[in-house]
Amino acid sequence: MKILRIPAFILAVAFLVSCSRKEEKNYLRHVDMLIGTWKSSTPASSEKPGDHVDYGQTIPAVTAPFGMTQWTPQTHTSEEKCVAPFYWGTPALQGFRATHWTSGSCVQDYGSFTFFPTSIKNNFTFLPSQRKTTYMYDADSSSPAYYKGIFPENNIITEITATKRSGFFRFSWFEPENAAVIIDVNSDEGEGYIKINKEKGEVTGYNPVHRIYNGNGKPAGFAGYFVAQFDKEIARTGTYAENEFFHESTEQGQKENIGAYVFFNLNEGESVKMKVGTSFTSIENARKNLEEEIPHWDFEKTKTELESTWNTMLAKIDVEGENEDELSKFYTALYHSFLHPRLFSDVNGEYPGFDGDSTIHKAEDFDYYDDFSNWDIYRAQMPLLSLIAPEQYEDMVKSLIVKAEQGGWLPIFPMWNSYTSAMIGDHSISIISDALMKGFEFDTEKAYHYMRRNAFETPDNLEEYIDGKGRRSLTSYLEFGYIPIEDEVPHAFHLREQVSRTLEYAYNDWALAQVANKLGKKEDFEELSARALNYINVFDTDKGWVCGKFSDGTFTDEFDANSELFYITEGTPKHYSWYVPHDVKGLIELMGGPEKFTNKLDDFFANKEYWHGNEPGHHIPYLYNYSGNWQKTQETVKKLLKTEYSVGPGGLPGNDDAGQISAWYVFSAMGFYPVCPASNQYQLSSPVFKKITLNLDKKYYSGKSFVLESMPGNSSGTFSKVKLNGKEIEPVITHENLQEGGKLKFSN
Repeated sequence: MKILRIPAFILAVAFLVSCSRKEEKNYLRHVDMLIGTWKSSTPASSEKPGDHVDYGQTIPAVTAPFGMTQWTPQTHTSEEKCVAPFYWGTPALQGFRATHWTSGSCVQDYGSFTFFPTSIKNNFTFLPSQRKTTYMYDADSSSPAYYKGIFPENNIITEITATKRSGFFRFSWFEPENAAVIIDVNSDEGEGYIKINKEKGEVTGYNPVHRIYNGNGKPAGFAGYFVAQFDKEIARTGTYAENEFFHESTEQGQKENIGAYVFFNLNEGESVKMKVGTSFTSIENARKNLEEEIPHWDFEKTKTELESTWNTMLAKIDVEGENEDELSKFYTALYHSFLHPRLFSDVNGEYPGFDGDSTIHKAEDFDYYDDFSNWDIYRAQMPLLSLIAPEQYEDMVKSLIVKAEQGGWLPIFPMWNSYTSAMIGDHSISIISDALMKGFEFDTEKAYHYMRRNAFETPDNLEEYIDGKGRRSLTSYLEFGYIPIEDEVPHAFHLREQVSRTLEYAYNDWALAQVANKLGKKEDFEELSARALNYINVFDTDKGWVCGKFSDGTFTDEFDANSELFYITEGTPKHYSWYVPHDVKGLIELMGGPEKFTNKLDDFFANKEYWHGNEPGHHIPYLYNYSGNWQKTQETVKKLLKTEYSVGPGGLPGNDDAGQISAWYVFSAMGFYPVCPASNQYQLSSPVFKKITLNLDKKYYSGKSFVLESMPGNSSGTFSKVKLNGKEIEPVITHENLQEGGKLKFSN
């Protein structure tokens, strides 16, 4: 292995750039890009085996907030479900991917491409599995705005920065003979295309997108497109397909494992810059995106601009503390919360129509977003964005409504611009209802029309239902007030799970009832409010927990409160028995009153039955507040913050799921949490920092800022009093309190 020698001129440039920057608070330095990129090392990870359940599934993505395309080192090829592009601990890299992976997920990448700098010394190896090479990751300098990696065997440095829709690379060869860049089209179906234009110094291509879940394997109706441009003249070219390469060839397509390579004649000390524009609409629009976002070849300028963008976003929550690990966990969680949903429209507003619509649509006066992991993000990640990214959040809500217009039904879990019924519930309703109750501006009547349709109707056309439109098993739910276990819930990715569906539909109905009431739709409000009590129908008071129920009204004997049963989603009856976020008071009565309710919670946590690595239980630690035990809420939340999150690759307790696990951390570290979106209430725990300032957008929040301060706590770090603007309150605040601004002070 040769020793890497970094030329003095690179060090000098880096020094001058750093010295020229203004002295300002640097939030980016607290972001640990590796948190969540490997198997979890927290207690929750050992409790639930499964397919990547115990992996964070995040990637060290260089991207703009909510960027269309993210840029990451690649350790694993293919766009296979549940396989992230990058896992820490894998010793070799295959290149650098332009990815549309959903951070922290177990879905699939799509429409992606991979770039690999190399120098051909002996045999020409082009496939990712053949060419992979050891690497050094510069963790100290890498951030959401910049990646730096070194291939010591070849003496090559790769640097990456980005914009919303484009990437910017700088490759430096210290032995530049036969310097080349290889480009893969990552089409698992063998349907991609790539073309080299040597005269223009440009490579273009596309990778068609296919669906999973509903419509598994079918085309999604669009592709990932790219345009790569180089600042140096291309000397030689070639393409490859399957296991063959073709020197001087300039075009390849519709085969397995296709790609292209370009060579450069470089002098010692020269680098090659590569700009890559991306789009979901066309190669032409990928070029327009690139021309608009990076019209120059100044890598440092783009890097500095992205650093400024991220610093501004992270500064939306300013925390004061001295523990670097706590700061790192907080700002990394905030970074993860800013990755999704994904920007889908081009600089000219164009985007591919939803649900396979072949028409190219144009977003007027808003940005169109996709990849809504709704079952996860409705809980905390979207409510967090409503506070600290309200402009983008409002456009995301508008995007959900636009999807309903184009497809006819409000989507349940829209991914890769398509319908899916990947998870349970109907949480587009939760997201839109929460936004409407908070006063965000969009066409509320149109939104209500589609939300109501999901809650009251099922598609007449079976093909539409199979395709993912409408609530699963709504007919049974409306007939019985619950989904009986005889209903197998066909045409869903998650079959059965009847009790969990009933509970989540009851909450969805409650959320929609709040909107109906606000809009003056009295009959709907009354009916939906009655349906919101359907959770009672699956609570077996004899067993003391929720249980599967037959259509004749009897409960099944197939029951173990601590076992994963077919009528529960990703958990146990105990996990889901607490899922009544909209009527905790009613749940307390079902469980025998406040004392028994509290005792059950105590046992649940003491017996280590709570599982923080998945979403259904995220609100449970805050339920102590409802039985008058704020102290226990604080103790439980702070224990989870300390034990279930850490710095380093194993620092998340499970799949981050588009930022939900991270958003829980952000809220809980600040000391409050949205137990029930659409209620406009936040239950309090208490902060882990001495002072937190939410710097709010004055367009949406007239108070401009909201401050949380904490005096030194007792030995457990908890507090006995909380005052809002000088007046002592119960441990709950409202969204209106945040809008008006002020100070929340915790003390003893």
